[in-house]
Amino acid sequence: MAVTNMLNSSDNVKLLEKLQIENRLLMEENKKLNDTVGWMHDMIWRLVRTQRTER
Repeated sequence: MAVTNMLNSSDNVKLLEKLQIENRLLMEENKKLNDTVGWMHDMIWRLVRTQRTER
């Protein structure tokens, strides 16, 4: 039974490492997407202000 627990523990460690990597990648992607949304928001408001001043 101790061997089974060691195998399960090893499997759990591998799974945890895999999930941590996936989490890090998702957090990096989320940051890029948030930066893009922020850039788009700023660009839209700049265009709106430009159009308002042209009227």
